[in-house]
Amino acid sequence: MARVIVDTGRSAHRGQVPDEVLLKSSYEDAYAESERNWVRTLSAIADGASPRECVYIAEDAGAVVGLAMGGPPREETHARTGEIYVLYVRESHQRRGVGRCLIQAVAAHLTPLGMPALIIGCLAANAPARRFYEALGGRVVEERMVDEEGILLPEVVYGWNDARTLAATGSAGAEEPGAGERW
Repeated sequence: MARVIVDTGRSAHRGQVPDEVLLKSSYEDAYAESERNWVRTLSAIADGASPRECVYIAEDAGAVVGLAMGGPPREETHARTGEIYVLYVRESHQRRGVGRCLIQAVAAHLTPLGMPALIIGCLAANAPARRFYEALGGRVVEERMVDEEGILLPEVVYGWNDARTLAATGSAGAEEPGAGERW
C-alpha cells in the first residue's frame, strides 16, 4: 500500500507540486513513513477506534494496484456526506475501471452509515483526476487552498449528492487518475 501511494503520488503530481515538496524524502524514507501511517490507520479501524472509516484495496495477482480510504468528512461543513481521503491507482492499472470500483466500494460502505453524499478533493492542476471525477458525474462543490509543507496549492472538491448514482456511471475505459487526493 505504501509503495502504491508513494510511487503513484510522485508520478501523478510531478509538475503540480514543487519538487522540493514532492521529493523531500528518499523513496525508502517515504515508504517507511507511509507504512507507519497505514499500520496506525488500519489498527484504528480494526480496533473500533475509527468505525466509520474504511479502506479498500485492488489487487492483481496478489499485488496491490490501487487503494481508497474514506469516512466522515474532515470538515464538518458537509452534512450527511462521506469523504474519500485517499485514492491511488498504479499507472499500469489506470483506465481499467479500478478507480471507479474503489470509489463505488467506499460509497457503498458510507451510505448505510448515514453518508449518502460523497466528496473528494484533488489539486486544481490535476487534469486527469478532474476529468475522471467529472466522467463519474462529480461536480465542483468547493475550491480551497491546501498547505503542502508551507506551500499553498489550489484544490477543488468534487461532490455527488447521491453516491448511489456512481454505480451507474463511468465506464471501464474512463480515464482514471493516478492520485486524486489532497488530504
